[in-house]
Amino acid sequence: MDDRRYWYTDGFQDPPAWAASLDDCGFTVLSASLLMSPLTEADTAALSAAEWRQIKHWQPGTLGATLFNSWD
Repeated sequence: MDDRRYWYTDGFQDPPAWAASLDDCGFTVLSASLLMSPLTEADTAALSAAEWRQIKHWQPGTLGATLFNSWD
């Protein structure tokens, strides 16, 4: 059975130029290269024990896979 809620692709795109205006509102739109970077290169100090249990279980390889998951 192909359950799409567990399906994931690393097909990120760089944000459009207008996304820079979100910086003024306190938001940061991440680049495709940052989202595709290995999770081991990210600062994960703020993650909780529960989040680490999910990461260890699902084993996402990239920052993007961790942020945009369907496991919770």
